[in-house]
Amino acid sequence: MTFDSTMKFSTNMSRADIDKKVPELKAFAEAAQLGEIAKLLTDTAGLPNAELAARMTRCLELTGGKDEYGLLYDQLDMLIINLRNLK
Repeated sequence: MTFDSTMKFSTNMSRADIDKKVPELKAFAEAAQLGEIAKLLTDTAGLPNAELAARMTRCLELTGGKDEYGLLYDQLDMLIINLRNLK
């Protein structure tokens, strides 16, 4: 599974939009055999925003800044920004 090489970076996503995106990221992590990241992205619906952001931040750390995970990193970063923007 691969993401498109370009992505639309949005900073006004709703929590529902974020929750809809997480399974895509989980599927990517599973396909890339990133088990710990996939686990962190499991059962996220209903988590408090801060806890979800903390899990996603840990996912960023686990990618290790490797280029092959750049799109996953960017998507996670976008979701974290959006979580922080939620009121």
